[in-house]
Amino acid sequence: MHILLLPSWYPRTPSDVGGVFFRDQALALLNYGHKVGVISPQLKSLRALFERSQKSIFPYFEHDAGILTYRKEIFAALPRIPYGNFWLFARVARKLMADYVREHGKPDIIHAHSAILGGAAAAKIGQEWNIPVVLTEHSSAFARNLYMRWQLRLASDAAKTASACIAVSPALGALLGEKLAAPGASWKWVPNVVADRFGEPECSARADRPVRYLSLALMTENKGQKDLLHAFQQALGKGIDGELWLAGNGPIRPELEQLANELGVADRVRFPGLIPPDEVPALLKEVDVMVISSHYETFGVVVAEALMAGVPVIATRCGGPECIVTPGDGLLVPVKQPAALAEAMLNISENINNFDPKEIASRARGRFSGQAVAEQLTHIYNEVLEARA
Repeated sequence: MHILLLPSWYPRTPSDVGGVFFRDQALALLNYGHKVGVISPQLKSLRALFERSQKSIFPYFEHDAGILTYRKEIFAALPRIPYGNFWLFARVARKLMADYVREHGKPDIIHAHSAILGGAAAAKIGQEWNIPVVLTEHSSAFARNLYMRWQLRLASDAAKTASACIAVSPALGALLGEKLAAPGASWKWVPNVVADRFGEPECSARADRPVRYLSLALMTENKGQKDLLHAFQQALGKGIDGELWLAGNGPIRPELEQLANELGVADRVRFPGLIPPDEVPALLKEVDVMVISSHYETFGVVVAEALMAGVPVIATRCGGPECIVTPGDGLLVPVKQPAALAEAMLNISENINNFDPKEIASRARGRFSGQAVAEQLTHIYNEVLEARA
């Protein structure tokens, strides 16, 4: 089968973390035996006009590990005009589509990722080329009420037009059913792919050192790292011997560093910085527990990555982790409750040796590996094509 992905954003290089799960899914479909391409308009802020280098850092076309990939940068020049940046995005998507079909033939399925803006553009292109569209939604902006009315209309139209609608968690699917005016759209659940870059976890006894808790996330208010720092302070006060690693970067990092000092835990907190995808497996080998303190997640790729590496997880019930963390994988706690997070950190520290890394990894691979997800997607593609026939 010939599958063409049209994502709303996409990695500019293999080491770019932005949209890495889209590329992982493309690779999974390729390895499953499909012919796979990507067309990706890349929106670029007008602030880039004042940067020293304005050149694109990627070619217009490349064979990316076998994925036929077309990218083109455009300035997001019309942010204040409703539908303005969508018009620019869709215009470039049409150009990329024409070039793709001329060189590689017409795909059987267009698989769009996120309705704003890829799904909305795919809806138009699918109608123009008479190709069925499958839409997967990932965005947490629906839950945080960040979209304007015209954007919600675009998303609703994309969902109504799609031959199949997928959400990356059951909670997101239920939310989309409420938020979007898309009668008849039934949201299936298919998780994100977790790339197979994690080796067999070790089952040797843990080193005689403090328990290492890792948070790996963009540093924003939604990720809840401030809650986590308060929880860590409380857990230390209850006697745990632990370290907290806050990996990643973002706008509130200075606030987090200041808060660690104010809480008197700075000597127990590390800030490793931004971690490229290919360095995540090595990082997970150095820690004992992954902690997700988010206020809302549509899925939670880092949760699934930790489990694939055999690392137990503490996560808030923020939408995505509830469909990832199963008995034996870790603990789920309420959102925005540092005291509950602290109790979970204490519980894990006391029972860390009761978690079996190999069993955790085996369960995760059965659900989130490229093979498992590609199999689910292929079943949906076949249903779409059979219904169309």
